[in-house]
Amino acid sequence: MFVRTILFLLLTTSSALLFADEPSMGPIIEDYGPTYPIDYRDVPLAEGFTFRVVFDAGAYPGEVDSLNSELVSVARYLNMHGRNGVPLENMDIAVVLHGNALKGALSDPAYESRYQTKNPNLDLLQKLDAVGVKFYACGQSMHFRGFEKKELIGPVKVGLSAMTMLTVLQSDGYALLP
Repeated sequence: MFVRTILFLLLTTSSALLFADEPSMGPIIEDYGPTYPIDYRDVPLAEGFTFRVVFDAGAYPGEVDSLNSELVSVARYLNMHGRNGVPLENMDIAVVLHGNALKGALSDPAYESRYQTKNPNLDLLQKLDAVGVKFYACGQSMHFRGFEKKELIGPVKVGLSAMTMLTVLQSDGYALLP
């Protein structure tokens, strides 16, 4: 019995050490945006600072049945700051969708009619919307790609262009994250 207990303790301790460097999901967006806590950082996060950022999302790396990694980066941003002590109310996040990334904001019927698969980004977009992330679509990209406003999911607002939205948001104090 003693040998089994020692063996069990060794296995559980060593496996905990093996997996200590694994990223984890959450705490703000569950199931997306894995991050690490960084306890050894030299630059502290300013208390009370509001992180106002706009993500310039123009690419859609990967296949049509995979998540857009640019949207996953938004979840990572929220999770890494939340995990390291920044409250959600101190994060003001906007995403400007244009170019190929815009297809990720299509409803399931619109996406499926074009790509023969459901939109893999909808769950993530809904979770981001639920925590207050704002989405803006480039009106120019919509026309070039033949997308109609009624095909976009609810939280996405249409602007004149991505260039216009990025200019307006930056002049309103949002830092650009390309």
